[in-house]
Amino acid sequence: MTGARTHDSAGIGIIGSGISGLQLALRLQQLGVAATLYSAQTAEELGSTRPRNFPARFAPTQAREETLGVHAWQHDDARVHSWAITIHGEDADLEFTAALRPPSSVVDFRLYLPHLLDEFIRRGGDVRTGPVAVDEVGRRHGLVVVANGDRSMRDLFPVDAARSPYPTPQRILCSGFYHGIREDVPHRLDIHFLPGIGEILRIPFLSRLGPAHVLAFEAVPGGPLEPPAHLDAAADPDGFHREVLRLLAAYAPGLRERVDTAGFGLVAPDELAQGGVTPAVRKGWARLADGTCALAIGDAWITNDPLTAQGANLGSHTAFALADLIASADGPFDAAFCRDASARLWEHARHVVEWSNAFLAPPPPHVLGLFGRAAGDRQVADAFVSRFHDPVAMWGVLSSPEGVDSFVKSCT
Repeated sequence: MTGARTHDSAGIGIIGSGISGLQLALRLQQLGVAATLYSAQTAEELGSTRPRNFPARFAPTQAREETLGVHAWQHDDARVHSWAITIHGEDADLEFTAALRPPSSVVDFRLYLPHLLDEFIRRGGDVRTGPVAVDEVGRRHGLVVVANGDRSMRDLFPVDAARSPYPTPQRILCSGFYHGIREDVPHRLDIHFLPGIGEILRIPFLSRLGPAHVLAFEAVPGGPLEPPAHLDAAADPDGFHREVLRLLAAYAPGLRERVDTAGFGLVAPDELAQGGVTPAVRKGWARLADGTCALAIGDAWITNDPLTAQGANLGSHTAFALADLIASADGPFDAAFCRDASARLWEHARHVVEWSNAFLAPPPPHVLGLFGRAAGDRQVADAFVSRFHDPVAMWGVLSSPEGVDSFVKSCT
């Protein structure tokens, strides 16, 4: 670790204790850059909320955690080793399985985030807990980084319409931690693509209450998968579970057959997330009232639908990239620095955004063709699923027929 260096004694103010804010704080700490983390919640409070998301962390994110010395839960109860993919069709279903190498890490963020926050504090990190005003943080620091996508921060970074094609949620979500589902193959994820209807996913996951299954409905708005998102599972658990099982029987019958009806249910009444996510890219930086500049990362900057499982991984990548830019900067953290930093972060992020947005639309013929090749060739299937580790390479494949052709040739 190098000696502490800052552009002024105030250092960097980081607002938000999600993966982006915490990894940025830890990385700056490692690089010797003074930073203060502003968290709305204590570590204990971060671990006691309802679930908000169910992130898979791919190999590059895990490697960054190794660099930070915070990579934990290195056992199979917290890993996904393979995927089973079904694309449902009118005449026949297209199915294939594939290995995910290396495996992804699937840990409840109510375990993960407190672990990172506690480690930052243990290493001497400065944490301020409670409500915070961004202008007040700006008066204390040479640069503010906002990694908190709460409504209180959204006015500061308006939506960038040119990079945000969807004005409303493209999926209505209902995801929760369940027990009572049998795994045919241990540590395998199931995903069912239902064109025009949405997606159903089952993911083995390490929840704060122990090993569980995430069962997620991603419903096209107004479609038949949407009803569970509007039911009160705590008020009428039997009715909620009946509706979930009805939809599984209708749209993922193979998965329904693996459910033990008597033992099926949420692991606890509040272990459920419901709602919609509007994919959006916001302006990447802003000038505060006193002239201090604020950069947006994480949910303050980009919100992706969770279908491609890239949100946490993009947050981690952005945190490390920004830490390097801050640590190597020679001049002030002014508008020129923020404009350049945001542009450089977008060079990677745009691939994630374009891929995630494209996956919400019906697949074009060249992507359907790739799925067909994957169903007939395990090498193609394994290579395709493992591309989820690298969104830049993945979008290079999926964005054009030429990309698919080149990818298939490289596999065979």
